[in-house]
Amino acid sequence: MKPTYSKYLTLSAFFLTYLFISCGSNEPIGGSAGNVDEVNPEVTSIVLSSNSNTVNLNDTITLNLVTNTGEQVTSSAEFYLDGVSISSNSYNFSSEGTYVFTAIYDGLTSNELTFTITENNSNELTSITLSSNLSSYYINDVATFTVTGNDGIDYTDEASITLADGTILTGNTYDTTTQGTFTFTATYNSFVSNETLINVLPSPVSFQKNVLIEDYTGTWCGWCPRVTYGIKLVEEETENAVPVAIHVGDAMEVAGVGPLVSYFNPSGGYPFANLNRTTSWNYPEPNNIGQVINFTNGGADLGISINPTLTGNTMDIQIEVKFGIDYSLAELALVVYVLEDDLIYDQSNYTSGYSYGSADPLVNFEHDYVFRASLTDLFGDPIPQSSTTADNIFVQNITTSVPSNVSDSDNLSVVAIVVNSSGNGTPGSSNSAINVRSAYFGETQDLQEL
Repeated sequence: MKPTYSKYLTLSAFFLTYLFISCGSNEPIGGSAGNVDEVNPEVTSIVLSSNSNTVNLNDTITLNLVTNTGEQVTSSAEFYLDGVSISSNSYNFSSEGTYVFTAIYDGLTSNELTFTITENNSNELTSITLSSNLSSYYINDVATFTVTGNDGIDYTDEASITLADGTILTGNTYDTTTQGTFTFTATYNSFVSNETLINVLPSPVSFQKNVLIEDYTGTWCGWCPRVTYGIKLVEEETENAVPVAIHVGDAMEVAGVGPLVSYFNPSGGYPFANLNRTTSWNYPEPNNIGQVINFTNGGADLGISINPTLTGNTMDIQIEVKFGIDYSLAELALVVYVLEDDLIYDQSNYTSGYSYGSADPLVNFEHDYVFRASLTDLFGDPIPQSSTTADNIFVQNITTSVPSNVSDSDNLSVVAIVVNSSGNGTPGSSNSAINVRSAYFGETQDLQEL
């Protein structure tokens, strides 16, 4: 240990010198304190640690030594195992037993580090397992494989993955170009994995994707013509949009529509338009036509056809839904609306800059796609899960009278919507539309397979 009296001599000498200088200058007291030599704290102890607290048979540890002042002194220390000097600060546990490490630096002895190694805590590699990210794929999907050792280490990059015919994969992926069942194994050093089977299915049928626009509106709503005009612009760009005008608080309101309105328009603000039931059409709607059209891009996993006929006052409607993929684990429902065009009522109008002009009201305004009745529950009637398997066609036949609130049956159309009915209208459920279709009476439709 260093003698402590030297500190006092140094400090006393400094104080006298400093006092002399300060008396003959204008420097404030403390102005030259930066010239004092710092006194390093004493090293009184050393702490030994390792890079890992958990070690197994055949693991290597690295020892580290630090003084109580925080100085790293590993390279200047001597290390001991069970009291015997070892040549470096790293050690490999090649056999079972109890190991006690210490270190000495500048006459100081460290704490002890003790490790007990048994075969039970050995993570020696003895086997590898091959797994795939899925068990079934469609043609042109990519299967991805992983090779994992019993020691928990990922050996995918170092392993070879082989198809049953002897083909060795490049990397850990396989392009599924042919239908069938395929077997794979992996090898790493002398280890061979389990066999992993994948099933490659035919490419699923895809269908035209249509978008549902539900416009919550009323003749009293002066801003509602803005959405009506937005729908007009959408129809100029695509034939794959299905508008529905749900009137509230005017002569076209349908009794019993309240639960639908309160569920999808809980704020009660108007106008309000939803896309596929659960996505709000962004304001101002005429400036966001692209948002609607984007819903029609790509293919849908189910297709819908409607073939309605009208005989006198009787509506016969056949709806078919074909499933391109297996939906049997989902809860799907079918919603069927009856709409009417060419209903003439004055419309309040607070808008300007659109094709309707700024007149208020818009006298004898033509209202189209007006909701007149739901032939199912507003949130949909369940489709049996046994009917929603891949390539199956679910058929719904409806025979009923023309709704009593219809003004002219020649202007009627039918809308069919397949929704994810999880929760069936209860808060937190999805109720999003998977696909939608509309048809006028007398029209013949196919399923829009792509």
